[in-house]
Amino acid sequence: PLQSILVCMVAVYVGLGLLLAFVLLAARRGHVQAWTDVFVGSILSVLLLIGGVLEILRLITLPISKTILCRRRLHPPGSGPRKHRRVVIFDGICVLCNRFGAFVHYRLLEKEAIDWVPFQDKTNEHVNVAALVKEFSIDPLALQDRIAVVSGDKLLWGADAVIEICQWCAWPYPLMSAGLLVPHAFRDALYRTVAKERYRWFGTQPLEENFAKYLCPYYYINKQAFDKAAAKNKKERTATHGGSSKGDAKASEMPPEATPSNKDKDA
Repeated sequence: PLQSILVCMVAVYVGLGLLLAFVLLAARRGHVQAWTDVFVGSILSVLLLIGGVLEILRLITLPISKTILCRRRLHPPGSGPRKHRRVVIFDGICVLCNRFGAFVHYRLLEKEAIDWVPFQDKTNEHVNVAALVKEFSIDPLALQDRIAVVSGDKLLWGADAVIEICQWCAWPYPLMSAGLLVPHAFRDALYRTVAKERYRWFGTQPLEENFAKYLCPYYYINKQAFDKAAAKNKKERTATHGGSSKGDAKASEMPPEATPSNKDKDA
């Protein structure tokens, strides 16, 4: 639709504006953090430009892509159980990671063929994270810095994982495979630079609000009940902590002679 194309064009211009703003900021501030911000902002601006162009192409070619360009299937109907695993392990409290996951999910060729799971979720009913960690000898600390993708028998990290996810999307997002032409050390360094600053730039969110949780049909249907239970638990925790704080305050206000001594306790 024309409205969507206009929105994408605005995103492209915003990306160019951000790039210029960050360059001017670095020139003015002139210290290490400013240049780091410029570098991160430049990367994000370029990615926003690329994403805007790809989204415009997707919308323009949408009628054709549905019939010709997207005949391929990740898991053809009637082919039985999935033989090729596709699992994305991401940071469930990272706002940027959740926004990226939600954006990609609605552009996948087949949403049911991919499992999304936060690495902090040890009790996921669909993906056994502990088993994957053991199978691929994954360092849990590495999951805090980079996204991980299990594709069949392969384990991909960081920028390579993002490129692999784009291969599962509708056209023209598979064109992101051109990023493999960039030397691995350079593209991984770019990814880790952004990942290092993601909390400071985009913030964090509660784990229970991660987007993958809402992909479960059972959770989606019972969302209202889950939200009510979560609010009740939060209220109980607040009341418990508040009561204990008041008790500690009263104990601290007691005079020395009113405080039980060790002798009294022994007696």
